[in-house]
Amino acid sequence: MKVATRIRRSARVGRTAVQLWLRYKAPAVGRRLSGREPASAAIMNRRHERTADQILKLALSMRGVMIKMCQAVATRADMFPPEFIEKLKQCHDAVPFQPFEVVRAVVERELGKPLDAVFSEFEEQPIAAASLAQVHAAKLHDGREVAVKVQYPDIEDIIRTDLNNMQRVCRIYEFFDPQPLELMPLLKELTTHLSYELDFEREADCSERVLELFSDDDRVKIPEVYREWSTKRVLVMEKISGIKITERAAIEAAGLDPADVVQDLMYIYVRMILAAGFFQADPHPGNLFVTPEGQVIVIDFGLSKELPEGFGLGLFELMFSLMTFNESAMVRAFGELGFRSKSGDDDTFLAIARRMVSRSDSGSFEGEFTEEMTDELFAAIREDPVAEVPSDFVLVARVFSFLSGIAHTLGSRANVLRAMGASTG
Repeated sequence: MKVATRIRRSARVGRTAVQLWLRYKAPAVGRRLSGREPASAAIMNRRHERTADQILKLALSMRGVMIKMCQAVATRADMFPPEFIEKLKQCHDAVPFQPFEVVRAVVERELGKPLDAVFSEFEEQPIAAASLAQVHAAKLHDGREVAVKVQYPDIEDIIRTDLNNMQRVCRIYEFFDPQPLELMPLLKELTTHLSYELDFEREADCSERVLELFSDDDRVKIPEVYREWSTKRVLVMEKISGIKITERAAIEAAGLDPADVVQDLMYIYVRMILAAGFFQADPHPGNLFVTPEGQVIVIDFGLSKELPEGFGLGLFELMFSLMTFNESAMVRAFGELGFRSKSGDDDTFLAIARRMVSRSDSGSFEGEFTEEMTDELFAAIREDPVAEVPSDFVLVARVFSFLSGIAHTLGSRANVLRAMGASTG
């Protein structure tokens, strides 16, 4: 990447950071000096909306880490206001794609052959575009239909530049703010995730690991990776067609019961998370489909996570203690999952649990992590932050919340405990 480009990206990030700092800090200082009350909730909501809109526009124009940062923020309702979460969710779907000639050059360089030496057909228009890569439909000379995931050129240099910029901004922010929002751990987590997603050979390994996990189960379909045509920056895999997981009418038109689809989907994630301790950690409607025969298709293993030993048992204990409201078991489960209290007072966890359960439909936990429950969990943490919220728990909570949203779209319920019975039965 050219020096001028690096300087330009750094300047845009720095300028935006200063604008956001002034937007939030200057009014707060002015109100404090004049003796006025802090800004009302309505004022802060409008400020959050304006800020989130500005950040989204910046991310879509700069791409790279900025998009990934927005996606990371959109998963951390425990740290950021709802206006940020809702607006920045769009980063999953609004990413512009690169021209075909750019894609062709990457594929030919990586495979060391002209495009038509490998593919008899290659669609110029992508079927999906994300922050680091885009996917094209193609056909091999032996007739196999494939999906080709192609990493953007120079993306590693762009990411390195943007990460340096973000680290600089975070250090300055945390130095000057006496009560900072701790962004460096989030940035460190993002750096780790990016290293995963940039390595398509690792993604192929993860895909094959999940394929092996479900090799004995015809309810699940994981696309096969064609290693002979895949590299660290190009991934060629089996192209599988299906109905988008949220399209209830199409699922019913295929003669499938949406409740069965939900149950199979829950079973897949419960088996990955609780049984295998390894799961696809970036679920969204573009990654999940169902075939007319009822198989659930899971794709995109770029962000797959290995969970710490004992995590599944801790999560099960937390769910069971929430059902029975066994306070000592609840505190123990939070500790086993990696939560740490700033004060060392266990009442923090009990208060969080009470707020979660209060948002369930029945007023008690019955096996479903609803969006409302996880939203309440993260709101409680924002208002009374604990010393450490484990990122693995945030990812898993996000997964179950997302599955609950899908279930409700399909007119069903995403019961984790029921799925556990199916995965062990």
